[in-house]
Amino acid sequence: MRAAGHRTPLAGAWALARGEPGGEAPGDAAWLDIPEPMPVAAALAATGHWSLDGPVRDFDRECWWFRCRFDAPAGWAVAGGTLGLDGLATLATVWLNGERLLESRNMFRAHALPLGVDALRAQGNELLIRFDPLADALAQRRPRPRWRSPMLAQQQLRWWRTTLLGRTPGWSPPAVVVGPWGRAWLAVADAARLVSIELQPRLVGRAGELGVRCSFAPGAGIEALRLTLAHGGRTHDAALQRDDSRDTWQGLLHIDEAEPWWPATHGKPALHAARLLVRASNGAERSIELGAIGFRSVELDTAGGGFGLCINGEPVFARGVCWVPLDTLRLHAEPARYREVLTRLRDAGVNLIRVGGTMAYEAPAFFDLCDELGLMVWQELMFANMDYPGDDAGFAAEVDAELASQLPGWSRHASVVLVCGNSEVEQQAAMWGAGREHWQPPLFHERIAAAVKAALPNVAWWPSSAHGGAFPFQPSAGTTSYYGVGAYRRPLADARASGLRFASECLAFAQVPPDSTLARLRALNGDQPLRPPNPLWKSRAPRDLGAAWDFDDVRDHYVHELFGEDPQALRMSDPARHLMLGRAAAVQAVTGAFSQWRSAGSACRGALVWFLRDLWAGAGWGYLDDQGQPKAAFHALTRVCQPLHLGVTDDGLNGLTLHAVNEHARAHDGSLRVVLYREGEWPVAEASRALRLPARSTQSWPLTDWLEGFTDASWAYRFGPPPSDVLVLHWQGDAGEAERVHFIDTGALRRAELGLTAEAQAAGDGRTIEVRLRGRAAVRGVHFEVDGWTPDDEFFDLAPGTERRVRFHPWPGQGLRPWRATVSAVNALAPVAVPLRPAGAMKP
Repeated sequence: MRAAGHRTPLAGAWALARGEPGGEAPGDAAWLDIPEPMPVAAALAATGHWSLDGPVRDFDRECWWFRCRFDAPAGWAVAGGTLGLDGLATLATVWLNGERLLESRNMFRAHALPLGVDALRAQGNELLIRFDPLADALAQRRPRPRWRSPMLAQQQLRWWRTTLLGRTPGWSPPAVVVGPWGRAWLAVADAARLVSIELQPRLVGRAGELGVRCSFAPGAGIEALRLTLAHGGRTHDAALQRDDSRDTWQGLLHIDEAEPWWPATHGKPALHAARLLVRASNGAERSIELGAIGFRSVELDTAGGGFGLCINGEPVFARGVCWVPLDTLRLHAEPARYREVLTRLRDAGVNLIRVGGTMAYEAPAFFDLCDELGLMVWQELMFANMDYPGDDAGFAAEVDAELASQLPGWSRHASVVLVCGNSEVEQQAAMWGAGREHWQPPLFHERIAAAVKAALPNVAWWPSSAHGGAFPFQPSAGTTSYYGVGAYRRPLADARASGLRFASECLAFAQVPPDSTLARLRALNGDQPLRPPNPLWKSRAPRDLGAAWDFDDVRDHYVHELFGEDPQALRMSDPARHLMLGRAAAVQAVTGAFSQWRSAGSACRGALVWFLRDLWAGAGWGYLDDQGQPKAAFHALTRVCQPLHLGVTDDGLNGLTLHAVNEHARAHDGSLRVVLYREGEWPVAEASRALRLPARSTQSWPLTDWLEGFTDASWAYRFGPPPSDVLVLHWQGDAGEAERVHFIDTGALRRAELGLTAEAQAAGDGRTIEVRLRGRAAVRGVHFEVDGWTPDDEFFDLAPGTERRVRFHPWPGQGLRPWRATVSAVNALAPVAVPLRPAGAMKP
């Protein structure tokens, strides 16, 4: 942890070389200089020797060496210190100045190696790390698993503690992680050095309590130790007491009225600055910064077979994303990159991020920022799908060491609200024929469960991402990977008809990327048009191994179901519209599903979309592309995740139902206006009411209660032609405005002349262009064609006669392109030009 000594990166001359498995280090001529320690694929890409877009290379079949030549840090000769290697993937042997220090077989273990003064020379030290081929280890004969994992080509990965990224050919690029992926560091020994610290914050009623236990280096000579917390101009402190060991201290700081930490959707993520005040026996005083602490309580509501998070006693509708590393090759990213992406998610109304078991453990900066921004974390242990050999003593010992490396670092983070044992292990066992007695392996339900509960008493525990009910992936009980709307091609109504309680992942489509990504793909394709079924496109479309379909097919299914158009015919006759409707189908699926899940009376308490961003350029599952640019579905997710939310559901013969959600801590007053339109233009009924939206509430009203007499607004009874085809809800109140445009299902999509107009004006610096839009009739799925520029929002709906402004910014990494733009819509006959007006010339 940050407070455990003064750790500095191992600075020196780093180099990489290919070698022979089990052999000696290569000669000097074989080495390639690299900027810092990183996995092989990342290092070769950084030096221009390999590309993810080039020929496939299986790094699991090669032996790789890393070398660092460095000088001893100042002060080492006095007392020695520690060499830290926070992650070695995966079969690693380490030498320092010719002495063999370590063998590691688990990429998820952090290693801190105490070294004496003689271990380092003042100058000219050499660290060598050899990574042997994992493929050789996988080829060894071992007992067969009791079930197969269909996403993996190599079932024996279950024996090795390594990430599945790069080893799942159906959905991750062929770039396995081999090499140092965590930090390499040195810490000079210090007689007063803080060796370890455990912080356990919790909220008890309205009181905050911070338990602390810390150890110092032997002979630290500490006379007194105090713990302080500062927040809002107030400081609280408590004296710590020496434990049985003279070098270990512990205590409890109590605050009667502590401002709690909330997810940003529900309140303020209040944090307290923690530090230790140390007074040595010689009278010297110093302070040690411990970071930011938040007080919150977390409970799981599993009544009636459900699953829901309660934070500080309040039920929270949890919505968000399944996380993927921001750098496919390095796994970790720079703090500024984390801040950019996590801030985008916070602003989108996301409040829960699942770090899933197919990925990798995240860096400390990730958790610090989630604390600061009010983003809850569902932290999974890195186990997924497979039949792990928990009864093997060597494997179990590695798991214990991994937990000891990872769990203590999560205890102080208010954002970490739940630790989950694995991703879909129970589901895979049940789906692939294992006996019911194998569905809940003791490794997770006993061994790991006990370790997590002991280390993290103030964090919720859940054994698997799909767990509960008569079978582990039953939507109406516990948590599930929900693919009813998605891979199983159920109608949108299944989102609620299934009785879903909590989707640990859902709504996966081969999401069509933004135009900037399509341009990069065209360049890879020799500047030729790129669209399905182009081989490059299809090689990056996610799929299940062995399946005769992929997620392009899933997306196209909903194009037909939602819009009544033949995607195969469109692909040949109008490929641009084919991709446009693919984007629009994902938007409608997200909007429709979350509107049902957030409605009053819904059993659902949360849903996490699969997944955050593409691992490489293409039509992947990502809601962001591989460079972090939002896709159409991300814009939809932003609209349906806001704390103040308006929704509409079609309840069959009961008609349309209106829903208003207010998750803020205070009530909001205002008025809600509803208008029904025929042909998207002509008002046929309207009503308005003054309303109070109570704090943290969901209200609903049948639309028929708002109208004079009976109107078959949803066209459920089919007595004659549809009386209306668009419903608009508009809220105006003390919390601002919110709007929802709902297109009523009246059959196949009809295109019309909408009176859509647009004009653009550049900002003073020329790097921002604002477009103003108006439509005479209701406009569905507004989108733009503009080379070199990307909009802040897209595929939104526009109410009849209203105006909307959208800002555009240059594509990332490119200069300014000339403005040539058109705007269109799903229900428009043709695109409309967007002229660029001189500054100040835009019409009022």
